[in-house]
Amino acid sequence: MDDELKPWSVTASRITYEDRWIRLRSDDCVTADGIVVAPFHVLDYPDWINVIPVMPDGRVLLTREYRHGRGEIVLGLVSGGVEASDVETDDAAMAAARRELREETGYEASTFVKLLTSYPNAASQSNMVTSWLALGVSRAGEPRFDSGEKVELLFADLATILGDIKSGAVILQSMHVAALYAAESWLLTRATDGLK
Repeated sequence: MDDELKPWSVTASRITYEDRWIRLRSDDCVTADGIVVAPFHVLDYPDWINVIPVMPDGRVLLTREYRHGRGEIVLGLVSGGVEASDVETDDAAMAAARRELREETGYEASTFVKLLTSYPNAASQSNMVTSWLALGVSRAGEPRFDSGEKVELLFADLATILGDIKSGAVILQSMHVAALYAAESWLLTRATDGLK
């Protein structure tokens, strides 16, 4: 018996729903052991980004906005999807990070540091998320919200944010939590260089 892991074979694939936000792909699959898994639904989202803007005084810029999936006002990071116009650049994820920071907050950054790239949910989603640290942040104007979007800005110390996450005082999206811990690690390793 061959115990080596192998990808499934796809014998048929169809788009069962699509709009500007999401595409639902329904695949008929066969495992390496010959087991039929049909249909297996995959959510084809565009790639996502999130941004941790660090202000000159060291505080982190956070967002609060209504998230309909939970039906709640949720604390989080600047975030969004990679759009077709972003893909035309050398680094689509960075272009999306710059655009979302400007649109959601009215701030811009002189430096973007890629912290990590990860799968939001590789079991049933095809996209990836790239997390960015934004440094040299300054006000550039007013936010430009998408239709139906309204974002409240908050500023907090990173250690306080992480303490609130650990204690359960705040609940953030898991991708945002991972990004905040990656930012903490990056900032701690560079503290001797004068970066805060």
